[in-house]
Amino acid sequence: MDRLEDAPASRRASVDSGPMTPHEIQLSKRFFRATEWAASRHEDDAREGRPSLGQVLGIASLVLEDGGTEREAIAAMALDALGDDDVAFDELREQFGKKVARLVVRCRDGREAGVATRVERLEREDDESVRRVLASDTVRELRALVVSVRHSGSVAFARFAIPPGEQMDNYQAILQVFTRHDPRGTLTEEVRHALGELRRIAELDAATAAWQVAHTDAA
Repeated sequence: MDRLEDAPASRRASVDSGPMTPHEIQLSKRFFRATEWAASRHEDDAREGRPSLGQVLGIASLVLEDGGTEREAIAAMALDALGDDDVAFDELREQFGKKVARLVVRCRDGREAGVATRVERLEREDDESVRRVLASDTVRELRALVVSVRHSGSVAFARFAIPPGEQMDNYQAILQVFTRHDPRGTLTEEVRHALGELRRIAELDAATAAWQVAHTDAA
């Protein structure tokens, strides 16, 4: 049996002893084991700029608040904690179980594609779980960029391969895909809010100039 496959209901533990709302679910021990796994990765790689454990738990919360399942929440935490690491499917299956591993792999394929390709894939995607996990990942990415812009200003856009204006257009295109599939969804609203905040604080003229300098120097 996979280590983190679905546990029997009798073994499930609720995160809240009070009455459950329609958007709350009972979380099994596998969720908390996955959280421990994410924490250990952050301890091992704390100096490599990975998201904090708080951000990993935050992305799980986004999924659950959107009505997602425990499996989707674990996949979202795993996707975020793995970052750009090349991890084999067998290792993911060993850690999270077959179903979660498959979901993580599909979401990584969608995330690692170029943004234009990512939009096309999301448009064709018929798996609500993949869209939900990638939407939560997009929220996390946008929030992180907002923090970077507040801290570093226009130079925060220099890390992207494409100019700031084009990057903003790409985020808008991704938002439009989520809006078409789930216009009233919690995650759709979170993407919209984060993108709106980024547009509010980003000075695109200055960001474009900084991007041009950075990429000219790199060339």
